[in-house]
Amino acid sequence: MRALKIVAVALGVTLAALIIIPLIVLAGLFVWLKLTEDADEEALELDQEGALPSV
Repeated sequence: MRALKIVAVALGVTLAALIIIPLIVLAGLFVWLKLTEDADEEALELDQEGALPSV
């Protein structure tokens, strides 16, 4: 009976890890995207200012 509890706990921990780890990775990617989004917009603004006017 004790071995069954150990197997159940191990299975629960494994399933939790399979759900939690990808969520942490996705959250990290989302934060990274939000942090770098402003830098991308600033680079686009600089490109537009430096562009030659069309005739």
